[in-house]
Amino acid sequence: MKNFQNKANIIKVSRQLRAVARLAILLWALGILVFLLVLSTGLRNGGNVRTIYLASGGVTEMGLAIIISRHFFRFFDRLNKGELFDATTVGCLYAAGRWWLGYWVVDWLFAFVGNGWVGTKMDYSFGQLFASLTVIFVAWLLKEAQELQTEQSLTV
Repeated sequence: MKNFQNKANIIKVSRQLRAVARLAILLWALGILVFLLVLSTGLRNGGNVRTIYLASGGVTEMGLAIIISRHFFRFFDRLNKGELFDATTVGCLYAAGRWWLGYWVVDWLFAFVGNGWVGTKMDYSFGQLFASLTVIFVAWLLKEAQELQTEQSLTV
């Protein structure tokens, strides 16, 4: 009985988190449109290198954020459909973590180039690294739990 209640709770929460992921995708897409508008305005008005660099970097990072949000959406969508922690579902979570790690690398490179050659003042952050490694660790933990459960079901 408790397992059915847990599954129902997971489905209910995943439905709400799926809606949040869908909203994130929409907001990142709108952000890209705004940054493209700033970039095109900067190019038409003979904008300086700093403005163009910041706008193009923002578009790149928002594009990666859309990919990450899409993987989270797919993860929560599969949970909502009742496909709890199978290989594809865990793979979506693992892919989100890997893309997030790539986002961190791009963010660091963007800040490094901006500080070194463009003259912008940007901070280096480890928050994205910690979050991405946490998501990758949880996905790995779920994958190991799957293999352990499969091994135990074969033993019995």
